[in-house]
Amino acid sequence: MKRDLLVWARDRAKVSLEEAAKAAAVTVERIQRWEAGDDKPTIGQLRSLAEKYKFPLAVFYLPEPPLDFAPLRDFRRLPDEPEKTLSPHLAYHIRVAHERRELALELLQDMGEKPLDLPLKVAIDDNPAAIGQAIRDFLEIDQTTQQKSAKQAFDFWRKRLEEHGVLVFVVSGPHRSVELSEMRGFAIAKAELPTIVINGKDYSQGGKAFTLLHEFCHILLGESAISNGTGDDPDLTPDERRIERFCDAVAAATLMPRDILMSFSEVADARRREWSDEELRPIAQQLGVSREALLLRLVSLERATWAFYMGERQRFRQEYRQAALERKKDNKPIPIKRPIMLMSWNGRGFTRLVLRSYYGQHITLNDVAGYLGAKLKHIPPLEQAAFQPSNDL
Repeated sequence: MKRDLLVWARDRAKVSLEEAAKAAAVTVERIQRWEAGDDKPTIGQLRSLAEKYKFPLAVFYLPEPPLDFAPLRDFRRLPDEPEKTLSPHLAYHIRVAHERRELALELLQDMGEKPLDLPLKVAIDDNPAAIGQAIRDFLEIDQTTQQKSAKQAFDFWRKRLEEHGVLVFVVSGPHRSVELSEMRGFAIAKAELPTIVINGKDYSQGGKAFTLLHEFCHILLGESAISNGTGDDPDLTPDERRIERFCDAVAAATLMPRDILMSFSEVADARRREWSDEELRPIAQQLGVSREALLLRLVSLERATWAFYMGERQRFRQEYRQAALERKKDNKPIPIKRPIMLMSWNGRGFTRLVLRSYYGQHITLNDVAGYLGAKLKHIPPLEQAAFQPSNDL
């Protein structure tokens, strides 16, 4: 075992010396001696570190540290954290997303298949409305199907992206959760099997749908990135603000094309003005978007002012924070069946791929359970959920 592997694993897991020492039941000085090569941990201590770092024990016996995945551009700005450090939980989810994408590529190769092509490419100077329409055409989405699925907007857009070769995972459940203030979503912009991860702590279908398309725009730009919905933060560089605003504009244009919004008389007949919740809510509900996203789109259509939007955004976000506090106060977790949670976490695309690999006898049933984080008894309901016909088509 090389000392470099101990240093590499702790660094990639974003675990402090103090946390590592606590996990191994030793002093900080002892961890430092291990990492300096002056001492060696026992097998039991290594197992404790492996569990804390969320790496298999075998990692510590590799001949050298694995090649790192390409870093994600970080569009987050956290208070008092100018170096934009990752929490251990976010670092874990980024690593897992890379690993699952690599696994999916291996499964496709074993089955003699190739990933679907992603023909869309965009540049920062492109017209967001034109890109939005191109995305809708690519995903084969029209007004009727969108409005039919408005109450389950995120699920609807997620299915369409998965059917067109994009892996979409959701960070959910109480274990290794990530705060929305740190991450709403991130994208791994690869030509083959591009991957998006969404934070399930956003309980709004419309909010998650907007984040999903924002991250999809990052993929089309070829820009792997972490975002937390603060594109107008003054601490961002001008280049970062431009990219985030562009991705917001593309997401808004995709969800709310001009011709669809103009089919609402309230929008078509309006000029730049202030909008009440009573006016915004019914339109937003029919399109499966948030009031905030709708108001932002109205700004681009010159039906609202930027100053009014910025003022209302503060109110919207205070409402979101208050709703989150109320959920915490309630402290009555809604029981969710394990297969449903697994389907949310893994997505239909990844789940189908793993199951198809099993059907082709390329992997075992135990492999299926391991790849999907399931028990054997969960696999039949996962099968049913993965392959049931989509009701939005």
